[in-house]
Amino acid sequence: RKMTANRETSALLVVATVLLLSISYASSSTPSGGMSMFEISTRPWLYNLSLTYGRTISTLSDIPDQEFQYIADLGFDIVWMMGVWTLGEYGLNFDRTNSDLLSHYSDVLPGYTTDDIIGSPYAVVNYTCNPELGSDDDILAMRKKLNSMGLLLMLDYVPNHSAVDCDWTTTTPDNYVRATKGTQPPYDSTRYLPNGIAYGWAGWGDAWFDTAQINIWNPDTRAARTAEVMKVASLADAIRFDMSFLLLNDQFEQDWGQQVNSWGYTRPATEWYTDMISTVKSQYPDLILLAEVYNPDEPIMQGVGFDYTYDKQLHDRLGADDLGSVRDWISGNTNEFAVHSAHFISNHDEERGATFFGTWWKSDAAAILTYCMPGLRFFWMGDFEGYSYQLDIHLRREEDEQAISDAMSFYHTLLSIVNTEVFKQGTWQYMDVSGDNTPLIAIHWTYQSQKRLCVVNYSDQQQGWGTIVLPDAAPVNGNDTIRVTDLLSGTVYYRSAQQMQTQGLNVGVNSWYGSIFEY
Repeated sequence: RKMTANRETSALLVVATVLLLSISYASSSTPSGGMSMFEISTRPWLYNLSLTYGRTISTLSDIPDQEFQYIADLGFDIVWMMGVWTLGEYGLNFDRTNSDLLSHYSDVLPGYTTDDIIGSPYAVVNYTCNPELGSDDDILAMRKKLNSMGLLLMLDYVPNHSAVDCDWTTTTPDNYVRATKGTQPPYDSTRYLPNGIAYGWAGWGDAWFDTAQINIWNPDTRAARTAEVMKVASLADAIRFDMSFLLLNDQFEQDWGQQVNSWGYTRPATEWYTDMISTVKSQYPDLILLAEVYNPDEPIMQGVGFDYTYDKQLHDRLGADDLGSVRDWISGNTNEFAVHSAHFISNHDEERGATFFGTWWKSDAAAILTYCMPGLRFFWMGDFEGYSYQLDIHLRREEDEQAISDAMSFYHTLLSIVNTEVFKQGTWQYMDVSGDNTPLIAIHWTYQSQKRLCVVNYSDQQQGWGTIVLPDAAPVNGNDTIRVTDLLSGTVYYRSAQQMQTQGLNVGVNSWYGSIFEY
């Protein structure tokens, strides 16, 4: 379901910049510096746990406590259990018979079997627990367990579409977009079901043939969808909204305005998200909301009330190895935008970091910069191991590969650094780095007396050098020589605080790596 087309143009960037300066952000209970979230693809994870433990682990109640405790011990705040809702036979049959999908499975999982195809978690029939995983009570029990460990539970909501075999497609067809009124069947099979209901669609490319497109301009549908979100909120501490931008009024009008207008539905005066979030947060004020969204709609989604929005721009600019573009993106956004953004190396929609960035060590370099940013620090199962092979959302497993011990060691060290008070409660600042053609990028954090300086050499320059002026460097007990520790390597340096304040700290970093200094 990921956004693979580049929707960015110069004009849109101008619009986005204006929006960033003009929107008002919703109040939030999220920490000022950020949070860390670990995404788990639930059914594949349970399949893998069964292999690991040598016994059947197929329901939420079967999950060993130590698995969640391990995540808590790494310092995470949120566990996103992706894909817990009830699915239908239609979607599973489609996923097991569509020739394009079968060809794709052969590419990502050679030798797959029919049993490996478990159905897309984004063709939801209804928002009750998938019976294969247990019941709503089991979700609540899991949430209680997570909360006792200091973890919050995130679940999905898919606002743009439902499964084709959702009851609404027969009981309440007005909840869906339909072919323009007066159009006679047979309908265009690339856009519509035989009954005239539109397939879910992103406004470009092929439709999603296992889904039906919601009509968010129908007031009754808006109320029904809000009620569904309230149901999810009763089971979770946080909700991630799939492809959320597709239901913004401008986007919906562009994609479906002609069809819904013909049936008498007109553009609402307000965004559904504004109204829905106000209603839901009146009952669940601490609920955390994450929007999957792409450029240039991120500031709009923040403005309607989402606590966090995807920042795929940082991900893609890092992937393009364009230092100037990365610097422009980080330094050009407002603080409010950054702290409400979700930063990631990979997720279930994206290629694995080692594949996208080219090598696992380039991915790790990108991770240092990505996770030293504020906002939601978004990790995906398989990141730590340095995996290259994709776990497709329709499958219960990916191709086997050996975990890379150096990558695992790196992530455990990085997590011990960024999952701390200074990065969660502190304030951040993009720092200028002086030096001829320096490949270094720097970010500064401070919280009370704690200070951190993150410096990344995001290039193949064997050793990148640069100087960073640090006005907050101060003598300790009257001693101008202070301790500067690289938390990633453990190396300790001693430098003059006055020189750091005035001339700056001279830093050298090896290619595709970084340092996180405590001073």
